[in-house]
Amino acid sequence: MRANPPALTRRRMLQTTTGALLAGATAQAAPAKKKVIVIGGGIGGLSCAYDLMERGHEVTVLEAARRTGGHVKTIYDPLPDGLYADVGAEQFTDPGYDTYREWVRKFDLPVLAYERRRKMYSHVRGKWRTEEELADAKTQRAFGFNEREVAYMQEHGWKNISRLYFGPMAEKFKDEYQPLGAGLDELDHVVLGDWLAEQGASETARSFCGGSRLSSKEKPATESDVSALYRIWQESIVKMRGLPVFKREVFRLKGGNQLLPDTFARLLGERVRKNCKVTTLTHDAGGVTATCTEGPDKKEQTLKADYAVMCVSPLVIAGIQVSPGWPEAKKLALAHTPMGMQSRIVLQAKTRFWEGDTLPSINLETGSSTMSLVYECAGEVPGESCVLMGSGPPVLSAEDALAAFRKFYPGGNKDSIERAIVHEWWKEEPLAIGCERHPFPLGRLAQIWPHLIQPVGRVHFAGAAYDNLPWGQDAATRSARRVTLAIDGA
Repeated sequence: MRANPPALTRRRMLQTTTGALLAGATAQAAPAKKKVIVIGGGIGGLSCAYDLMERGHEVTVLEAARRTGGHVKTIYDPLPDGLYADVGAEQFTDPGYDTYREWVRKFDLPVLAYERRRKMYSHVRGKWRTEEELADAKTQRAFGFNEREVAYMQEHGWKNISRLYFGPMAEKFKDEYQPLGAGLDELDHVVLGDWLAEQGASETARSFCGGSRLSSKEKPATESDVSALYRIWQESIVKMRGLPVFKREVFRLKGGNQLLPDTFARLLGERVRKNCKVTTLTHDAGGVTATCTEGPDKKEQTLKADYAVMCVSPLVIAGIQVSPGWPEAKKLALAHTPMGMQSRIVLQAKTRFWEGDTLPSINLETGSSTMSLVYECAGEVPGESCVLMGSGPPVLSAEDALAAFRKFYPGGNKDSIERAIVHEWWKEEPLAIGCERHPFPLGRLAQIWPHLIQPVGRVHFAGAAYDNLPWGQDAATRSARRVTLAIDGA
C-alpha cells in the first residue's frame, strides 16, 4: 500500500516556494548565450573572443590576414641561433596594463624584465649624455629650463617635468573616460605650446612637453597641433591610474610577445578563421550579418550573429561596407582618428660590441629621425650573437637604417653588425595598417570622443584605437574587456 504523502506544512510550503523563486531568479540572472562575430584577430579581437567564450558565448573570429596577432608580431627568421625580435608591440608595464597582465598570469606565461629603459644615453644638442648628466641642475639651466622648472626636476626627477604644468589641471577630471565638462572644454581650441607659454613654461619645457610651437601668432594653428585639453586629459588618466610619467619598469614575454595572441588563438581553435576578409556588414535591432571572402579562392561566405565586434583600425573599417551606414557622429569620429605608422629596424650583430666601447650601454635615444631608438631584444638567448631593435619612419630601406646607425653610434666596433632588417608594416602587413592612435586633431575632441568607442546598435568596437589612453596592448585588452562585459550583460 502506498503511504500517504506528508502534510504540506506552512514551513514546508515556504521552503518549497522560496526554492522555486530562487531557481527562477537564478535562471533569469544567467545571461543568455549569444553568437558573436569578432572582426579582426589581433590581440584585442582574440582576447575579446576568448573572454566571451569563457563566459559561455559562441564566437567566431574573422581575420583577413594569414596570421593572427595583428600588431603583436615576433619574427624568428632569418635570425640565427634562436634569436628573435618583436617587430610589433614592444613591452608592457607594471604598474599599468592591468587586463593584459591578468591574461599573462592566467596562462602562466614567462615574463622577463626589459632593461631597455635603464642606463640610457640620449643624444641631446650634439652630445651623448647620461641620465645623471641630464638630471644635473647646471645642465638643465644650460638647456634653458627656468628656475621653477629646475627646482621641480631636482625634487621630482627630470622626466616628470610635465606634471609641473599638467598635474594641477589634471585634478579637475573625475572620470578618466570623460574629458569634457570639467570646465576646460575651451582648451581644446588652444594650441598646447601657447597654453604652456601662458603658464610660464620655458621654450625648452614647452618642447619637452610636446608643445614645441613658440607661438601660433607666428604660424597659423592647424589640426596637426596638439590641443592643451587633449594633453592635459591624457596626463590626468596616467595620474588617476597611479602610474609614473616615465615607465622605467617595463617587461616582455620570453620568446616574444606574440606568445600571448598565439595562446589565445590556440585555445580558440577552429573558432578563428584566417584569410577571411569581411567585405560587408549589415546590422539591425535583431542582429548582424557579415559577408566575407575566405581562402585563396576568395569563396564568399555569410555569417549571422547577435553581435559583431570591430577589432580593426579605423583605417581598415573604412574599407568595409556597412549597412545601414554609420551615424554621422560615428562616421566623423572614425574619419578624424589619426593612426600612426612606423617601421621596425632589426640589427643582427656578431657580438655585443658596445660592451667596453665608448658607450657602455646600447639603450639609446638617438635624436635621429631615421632610427630614433636603439635597444637589445632577446638578450636572454645564449651565445655571442645578438639582436638590436629600433624604430623608424614608415618607408625605410635596410641600407639607410644601417647607414644611420653607423653615423650616430660613437663607438668603434660597428662592423660587428652583420645584417639590417626593416619590417615595414604598411607593406608586409597591409591589413594591420595603423598602429597606435595619435592625438586627436586640434579642436576635434568633442566631435570624436566618446563617439569613437561607443557601440552602434549591436556593433561594438575594441582594439588599440578604442580606449582613452592609446597604449597598444593595454588599450586593446582594456577595450576588449569593456566590450565583453557589455555583450555578456546585455
